[in-house]
Amino acid sequence: MAIVPKLDLAKLSRDLDRRRRDRPGGSGPGGRAVSGAMAVVRENLTQLEALHAAGASWVDIAASLSAQGIRRGDGEALTGRQLTALIASVRRQRQCREAKAEQRQARPDLPKPPVRKFGLASDLVMPESRSSEPARTEEDLRRDQLASLQDLLKKD
Repeated sequence: MAIVPKLDLAKLSRDLDRRRRDRPGGSGPGGRAVSGAMAVVRENLTQLEALHAAGASWVDIAASLSAQGIRRGDGEALTGRQLTALIASVRRQRQCREAKAEQRQARPDLPKPPVRKFGLASDLVMPESRSSEPARTEEDLRRDQLASLQDLLKKD
């Protein structure tokens, strides 16, 4: 039977904080340099797939991205294989995110979001016009308003 050493959680927390502080800026987990290529692929995945569907090879697309400054973390140009790996990773992340969202929606303990029906305010809704009554013109409306103000405009 092996003896399991006791874990000092306070020391572990201090060590983690020190490692985060000592990590150079612009580096990701494990100290790898962050290039932003994943973010570019994530934001433009449909356009990249459309270019490939139109006949462009992944190698040509990767070379074009590298020419625009989208490179690996070490500054080297992207290869077609690396680009397809980024694309596969983005697809996998989306699938996992969608699966988790579906599972969350299926949970019976969560309240269902209310269905909201939007409509116009009551003063903006047009009054129901009767088919027997002719539509009133703007001139008729002005005259009616003037008639309702006649008692205010009378001279004594």
